[in-house]
Amino acid sequence: MKKLEAINSIIGEETTFRGDIVSQGSLHVSGEVRGSINVKGDVFVFGKGRVYGNITGARVVVSGLVEGDIFASAGLEILKSGKINGEINCDKLMIEEGSTYQGRVNVRSGHEPAPQAEFEIKDV
Repeated sequence: MKKLEAINSIIGEETTFRGDIVSQGSLHVSGEVRGSINVKGDVFVFGKGRVYGNITGARVVVSGLVEGDIFASAGLEILKSGKINGEINCDKLMIEEGSTYQGRVNVRSGHEPAPQAEFEIKDV
């Protein structure tokens, strides 16, 4: 995966944001977002972070909870404590042992058609 990008916006642990987030930069979520996230940079959902909505970003890293679809143009990382329930669309996918994922995965490289696989992974 690529080098970490500077974080432009933060939703802290004690914060709940209701509505859609649009940003040209990157976003760090340690609190709760109820709405879609659409950023040009990277999206990090860490620790107690929870997102109830779709995420679109360059690289997406999840160690919190995401209930929604993810569109990651530069790759998706699901870390050990990460939990995702939704469709994944990305060009690179890394899943750590211990993470939880349920949904459909579409992984493609370059301009190849996206192969589709439907499966469920619980407690890797």
